[in-house]
This record gives sequence, structure tokens and C-alpha cells, in this order.
Amino acid sequence: MKQYIDKSFMTNPLGEYLKWLTCKTNYQLKNWGKHLRIGYLSVVSNCSFGHNNILGSHCMVINSVMGDFSYINSFSYVQHTTMGKYCSIGPNVKIAPGKHPTSVFVSTHPVTFGNQKNLKNYTKEQKFSNYKRVTIGNDVWICANAIIIDGITIGDGAIITANSVVVKDVGAYEIVGGNPAKLLKKRFDDKQIEYLQDTKWWNNDEMWMRSNISKFWDIENFVEYSNVV
Repeated sequence: MKQYIDKSFMTNPLGEYLKWLTCKTNYQLKNWGKHLRIGYLSVVSNCSFGHNNILGSHCMVINSVMGDFSYINSFSYVQHTTMGKYCSIGPNVKIAPGKHPTSVFVSTHPVTFGNQKNLKNYTKEQKFSNYKRVTIGNDVWICANAIIIDGITIGDGAIITANSVVVKDVGAYEIVGGNPAKLLKKRFDDKQIEYLQDTKWWNNDEMWMRSNISKFWDIENFVEYSNVV
């Protein structure tokens, strides 16, 4: 049976720093002019970025896409995620942390259903998919310590409260919380939500944003009801 090397024997602070520095340098050079910032000891793999993205320290971001101005706070784990623009991800958030079978399969342990890295396996075939992509809209706020399970879709403008576990899709401009997360309320009335989704303000350029920023401070000022069909 294949033996695996215990790589922890070779882990050291200098090596971890150099890996981070190499990753940071490669991604920030690749995205030169986009103002990408990658925090201390964050790990990034197979990701693409928009403009003005920030990753805090000690994050892990894998197989993901981030839209303009979206940021991820420190100690968060994000993988297999497509994220829109102007999203705010709080500290210690877990998005698409992976899943195990809960029915039909006899065991929930990954060595019984897939070819896992760094584990002895009983099969070379992948019999169960551990990951399913998460889709996050624009202007979404996910608060500290929230967990978003695999395969979830979160609509534009939604808020996930702190310490929530999201196990089903979240609609546009909904505020959800709890374990499992449930709808608490909507941020705005239906007419205002319709207007925001029709106008898609997040697609406007920075000049438009600067010229209209005072309208963002009150939904009544922002919404022009005469333009709503």
C-alpha cells in the first residue's frame, strides 16, 4: 500500500513565510494594476480576481472567483466559490468546507468513497463528490464565524448574520441567521428590491459611484420609483 510522508516534520516558519511570499508575489504581479492585496500567510490557489480585492491574514482561498471590491477578512476559508462585486466576508468564515455522504453510503469516511490526497484509500475511483460550487451575488455581507455549506446560492444584497450555518439558498436582500439559518427579514420592501436588482448599481464605474455616493446613504433617496416598471 502506498505510504505517505509526514510533511509536518519539514514545516517551519521560514518555509511557510517563503511559500506565502512566493504566492503573494505571483498573484499580485499577475494582477498588477488591479490593486490586489493578499494578507500575511494567506494561501491562494487557482483563483481569479477583479479590481481592488483584499484578503486578510491567514486566509485560504481555493478554486474561487472574486468580483471587484470584494474582500475576505482574516482566518477565513473559501473554496469552490464564485463571488460577485462589493461582497464583505467577515473573519473566520467557512464557505464550501466540503461534505460527506449522509445516506446510502455505509461510511462517512472519505477513504471509503474517494481517492483522497494524503490519506490511505481503499478505492482509486471517486464515488462521491466532496465539493459543490457556491454562488454568491453582489453586495453580500457574510458576518463572522458563518458557515456556508457546499452548493448554496446567495442572492444579491443578502446578509448572513454572525455564527450562522447556511444550509439552503438565500434570496436577494434577505437577512438570515441561526443554525440552521432562517429568514429573519428582508432589508427593503419588494419595490425597492426590484429597483436595486433592475439597476444593478454594482456594475457602474468608479466615476458614477463617486458622483452618486450620497444617494447610497438612504434607500429612499437612491430609489427612483418612477423608473420601476
